[in-house]
Amino acid sequence: MNSINELKWDELNHSYQPSDFSFRNTDEVQSISELLEQEDAIERIRQGLQIESRNYNLYVCGAHNDYMEKVVIDEVKKKACQKECPMAFGYIYNFNMPEQPLIVALKAIDARQLQEDLEEFRTFILNDIPILLEEDEVKQRQETLIEEFEKLTEKYFMDIAEKAERYNVQIKKTNEGIRFAPLNEKGEGLTKEVFLKMPQIEQEAILEKISQLQDYTDEIMIFLERKEDEYLRLYSEVREEVVLKEIGKNIKKLKETYKDYSCLQNYFNSIAEDFLEHLELFASMSGEEDEQQENRKEIHVINQEVQRIVRHYDINFLNIPKELGVPIINDRDYVQLDLMGKILLDIENNTVQSDFLHIRPGMMNLANGGYLILHIEDLIEKKSRWQHLKSVLKTGKMYIEGTEEIGIALTTPLKPEPVPIQVKVILIGDYATYELLKNYDEDFKKLFKMRVAFDETIDINIQKVEHIAGNIKKRLIEENIKPLSVEGLLHILTYGCRKMEHPTKISSDLEWMIDLLREAQLYAKEQIGKEEIEKCLRERERYERKAKEQLDESLQDGTYLIDTKGSKIGQINGLAVYSIGDLSFGRPLRITATTYRGKSGIVDIENEAKLSGSIHTKGIHIITGFLGNQFAQEIPLSLNCNICFEQSYVGVDGDSASSAELYAILSSLAETPIYQNIAVTGSVNQFGEIQPVGGINEKIEGFYQVCKQRGLTGSEGVMIPQNNVKELMLASEVVEAVRNKTFHIYAIKDIWEGVEIMMDENRERVKARIVEKLIRFNK
Repeated sequence: MNSINELKWDELNHSYQPSDFSFRNTDEVQSISELLEQEDAIERIRQGLQIESRNYNLYVCGAHNDYMEKVVIDEVKKKACQKECPMAFGYIYNFNMPEQPLIVALKAIDARQLQEDLEEFRTFILNDIPILLEEDEVKQRQETLIEEFEKLTEKYFMDIAEKAERYNVQIKKTNEGIRFAPLNEKGEGLTKEVFLKMPQIEQEAILEKISQLQDYTDEIMIFLERKEDEYLRLYSEVREEVVLKEIGKNIKKLKETYKDYSCLQNYFNSIAEDFLEHLELFASMSGEEDEQQENRKEIHVINQEVQRIVRHYDINFLNIPKELGVPIINDRDYVQLDLMGKILLDIENNTVQSDFLHIRPGMMNLANGGYLILHIEDLIEKKSRWQHLKSVLKTGKMYIEGTEEIGIALTTPLKPEPVPIQVKVILIGDYATYELLKNYDEDFKKLFKMRVAFDETIDINIQKVEHIAGNIKKRLIEENIKPLSVEGLLHILTYGCRKMEHPTKISSDLEWMIDLLREAQLYAKEQIGKEEIEKCLRERERYERKAKEQLDESLQDGTYLIDTKGSKIGQINGLAVYSIGDLSFGRPLRITATTYRGKSGIVDIENEAKLSGSIHTKGIHIITGFLGNQFAQEIPLSLNCNICFEQSYVGVDGDSASSAELYAILSSLAETPIYQNIAVTGSVNQFGEIQPVGGINEKIEGFYQVCKQRGLTGSEGVMIPQNNVKELMLASEVVEAVRNKTFHIYAIKDIWEGVEIMMDENRERVKARIVEKLIRFNK
């Protein structure tokens, strides 16, 4: 073995020790709320919020987490409370075109007052006017008119009676009106027989008197009918005068109160005109139950119609901001609310209808004049949302859609006047979506000119560990969780670094830490230490560990063929990482290669079986390039070569095994055996340079566990890329084995260094054997 490439035990775990810190647990550090390494992002947010120009909306991207969102909201709140309260927007009835409600804008304090005043106005109409119409003064004036008319009627009927008496004529009231009949000297009615026996001249005289009396009576009746209409009008005018007087006072008061709003002046004038148009109806209202059923039904119909009309004397506010600062709307707080608002439908008498009071606000309305925080993944679920948002930002106007969008057509569809919108939108999303929108949506670049990038990782050093401890302490106090020891903190940081596959970087989303501590405190007494963290992690992995144990059983009983002793031609132990839930672990897999005469080149059995991905296929082509560059400068590269991942029946992708595949090919061509006690990982390029791979710690520990189960002999080890050394954070057990020389780790830069380790042969001799075989293949 080449000891020059072997790593020492102190190169295998780049981590801090508890003695490097002055505190023993989080109780001994200061609570800190500021996030690490996000100063540039925070300053960028402040700049974006400071710019008031249109289209300076923000796109905030990074590792999406609660802390990042909290920072955004906190900065927005600081700015929002410094700004003046925006206007409130509401819809009023359009008396000229009811299907096109009008938008009005008021100061928030006036909007609240107007709501109350209009409610009071409508209540007055519906409740107070019927009471006023039943007051004694109104009834007295109406009764006076009735008495006057009755006296007038009585006077004229007495005139008719006196004249009939002088003419010796009897008055008869019939269904056809007043009729007359002659009387005899005794005052008794003449029968027809008696009348006909009278002389002709007397008959004519009687008929002439009756005719004159009838004409006079008809004139009187016509006169009284006219008088009756006049008195009825006066009777109604008494009620109308009361109504008009009271409504006039209310309208005047409203106009004086809101004299600064010309739009409301026009609206109040329209209410007055509409009221005059329906004055007779309003004067017909009654607040008492009539004894007769017919009247009761008529009153009910009248009151219903009044209520329908009075609905028009209302205002439908879409937003009334708080009087301090401007609104901040977060879409996660309004999951049931549409972005752009909607129009509700009402079914009455089997008819679908809607009006200005059925218009409902969306998040855009609630945020008008302030800030709207949207999450890009929710926004682009429906293309129409994104298009509507862009339209509003470009035009500054928002159209609340009618019912066509849901496939219902109304006879007179509602087309509300557009709402003026002034809002700063803050999109929260990821880098990938930002790049897609920037490259493929021309509007996006114009509308979201401020990009805020939160760092997704934190670089760890001693000062930052103490800062993280302060962040954690704040959360522990908030959630009443036991303190965390420095040993426990370092163990968590090591776990985080392993997840990031970097010894000095963890995710900037610290929520994963808090989740771990919430669970670990279940096992803690006074504080959370390393043991509690380890136990928590074991519990998390308990259910996923079953698959790992089954694989280990297959390796132990020989079902899964892996050699860890001896050497073989064309066979090598590669390394793979398996991920099941939160559990990631490495295990070896056998890779074999056979070479023989032919011109097919390298055949990837995994690809032929449709079990490999594009990156793995690319790795095979890179191997072909390496072989051609190394051995086909003077002779054609004529060979058949088959490569196989033995006992692999699932998809394979990635190029981390490409160096192992190349070693197996070189071994087969050189007819030189490969040590089976050393596993290999690393990708290779066309010039034979070994490139870093992921999951390096899991892979090393995985092969160590297999060798340990079979019994370590002191010769086992793993060969890794040199560029992966900086990422090593191996378990203490593996470090100790390397320290005791029972396990070995080799770091290489190129393929030929690996050849000398894996085949224990000089590279030039191996090359010569390969050339010799390739020449034979070409004969």
